[in-house]
Amino acid sequence: MRRETKWVIAAALVTGAAGVASWAREDAVPESKPAPTPAPLVAKPDPKVAQLLADLGSDDYRTREKAGRDLNALGEKALPGMKAVLLSTDSPEVQRRLAVLVRKMETDRLVAAKRVTLAVKQKTVKEALDEVSKQTGYKIEYGGNGGTELRHDFEFDNAPFWVAIDRVASANGCVVFAEYDDETIRVYNQDSVNPHVAYAGPFRFLATNIHSNKSVQLSGINRRGGGAQRQENMSFQFQIQSEPKNPMLGVTQAEVISAEDENGGSLIPPKDPNNRQAYYENRGMRGHNTYGNLNLNRSGAGAATTIKSLKAKIGIILLSGVTPEILIADPLKVKGKTFVGRTAELEFASLVEDPNTKGAYVLDATMRKMGVTDENNQDYNWANSAWSRIELQDAAGNKYQTHGPNNINNNGASVQFTIPFNPNDRRTGRANKLGPPVKLVVNEWLSVTHEVTFEFKDLPLP
Repeated sequence: MRRETKWVIAAALVTGAAGVASWAREDAVPESKPAPTPAPLVAKPDPKVAQLLADLGSDDYRTREKAGRDLNALGEKALPGMKAVLLSTDSPEVQRRLAVLVRKMETDRLVAAKRVTLAVKQKTVKEALDEVSKQTGYKIEYGGNGGTELRHDFEFDNAPFWVAIDRVASANGCVVFAEYDDETIRVYNQDSVNPHVAYAGPFRFLATNIHSNKSVQLSGINRRGGGAQRQENMSFQFQIQSEPKNPMLGVTQAEVISAEDENGGSLIPPKDPNNRQAYYENRGMRGHNTYGNLNLNRSGAGAATTIKSLKAKIGIILLSGVTPEILIADPLKVKGKTFVGRTAELEFASLVEDPNTKGAYVLDATMRKMGVTDENNQDYNWANSAWSRIELQDAAGNKYQTHGPNNINNNGASVQFTIPFNPNDRRTGRANKLGPPVKLVVNEWLSVTHEVTFEFKDLPLP
């Protein structure tokens, strides 16, 4: 088995990354003459954005400063043009200013909710959802209410996306679903409802349940009185759903800020003397739905029946950038080669067509995490999700689908898997028209952890 050491530049702008170029290895490119990267296809910026970008290179300091402020004020609208100039400019001053601005704006885009402004009368829920979709750019799938579509009045003024879509859905007795871990929001009619929802920026927190464990002290009771000590340990479970623009990679341990019942009693648990939660981090698959929990404590007789207010914080690990680090051309022709990227190494055994399913393929490979020096400190979160960083594409860039490995064996730093790829649409099950695979890509995921504060009110206690 021989090791591949040939490089191709894949220009990409990624939040938090130093510089604007990432490196990826590819079988078909000679080492001495890297293939030139084609310029990204970016729509021509509007005249105002173009002028501001030109002003960033002005000889006048005040003009440069004003251009930076005005571009920042334009926000996401100006980003495509800014990225294009950042990749093409020869001016160190323009590059420096744009690098700072783009990083800030990309971060702001990640942690801010998309907003909806709507004032319509006598519209169906479908018509209102179509307008929300138009304003946000999100795909919204509406399943109807199973009967005659009633008409409603809707009015939102700069409302966060999740607030707007929940209100529209509830007008027709529908429920919002974001559990499919794709970029489609679904609104379906259901007999059940979700009455306890909290919002924080681009995130929706859905209370799911509270587990309770009661105890009473039966020995070692104080002679001076006070009686047996009673306490109740509770675990509050919740879901976190992100807007389609905000893929999540995981969460840190949630922490209670304040919690009290309707009588003013505290529900905050005792501090962990070992501070074990500081080392907790749950990284998993890329998706738009994840889970968290909080520990609560109720002491005494337990007469309270409601959590009046529960305020907490949690670190949400967001996908801030994706850049290809290993590129394999014509993977059907590759056998027994090893490709090395910046963070991972792929030992590529084979990619073959599934003998039982025409148009489907099976990858046999081993992936290793680079830079692992401590054999006792293995990252099983990385190993269990490594397969999801692999993409198989046809000549048009269309991606084959996979639901995960058929076989997987890992030790935290190395994972061997057999991954089936097929052309089927994940939602419908019908096959998409794809050409034969011409490229296999292993992506590097860049992440940023954003701390979010959220609050639930009037939760029933067990």
